[in-house]
Amino acid sequence: MTQLALFEVRDLLTKDAIDISEYCAESIRNIYGLSIDFNIADYAGLTTQETAEAALTANGVSKEEAEEKLPRLMEDLFYTYYNVAGHGKQLVTDGAAELLKELKAKGVAIGIATGEIEKVARFRLEKAGLSEYFSFGAFGNEARDAKDIVRLALEKARAGLGSDGGAMIVCNSPSFVVAAKDNGIKSAGVALGHFAKESLLGAGADVAVESLKDRDRILKLII
Repeated sequence: MTQLALFEVRDLLTKDAIDISEYCAESIRNIYGLSIDFNIADYAGLTTQETAEAALTANGVSKEEAEEKLPRLMEDLFYTYYNVAGHGKQLVTDGAAELLKELKAKGVAIGIATGEIEKVARFRLEKAGLSEYFSFGAFGNEARDAKDIVRLALEKARAGLGSDGGAMIVCNSPSFVVAAKDNGIKSAGVALGHFAKESLLGAGADVAVESLKDRDRILKLII
């Protein structure tokens, strides 16, 4: 049976060379006519939809209006992301390429499970030279929370692969660790981004490491 490894993307596999908070603020202005101070780090661990809803309701937008215009916001976000970061560097995190290469060599199917919208996540991977490893995925424009994103990624993988081998997610946020447990798969927490190993282990990660260079401990979960 084919084994499956899912990955978050932002700050785990790739990292923007500049602060990208402005792209979210720009899309909110475009769609909701609202100018807000926005720091993307304040919403670490949330999906794009959760982030938008939290930022909007905190600034006086009703839940009904936030939800009504959310599909338009999801569409607008790629264009504002490209305006802010599209011409900058996309940095590959240490050990990312080596881990993906080894998983592919061992016949593991590799997919995406991320809270970011699909166009942004795929653009990151393409610019970082990592897109060749990913044939499928589930994204923050398709589902609101991490649990449903992981569930959707598993459904797509199992439908496409026609098999039901073991699965894990490599992630850098506690919400996706919990989502892995809720979906009955293993998780490798990586302390890249805003959460330390202790937070990832506290959420229930099967293993927690400092970087993707520690790939032997990650690979033991699936191979």
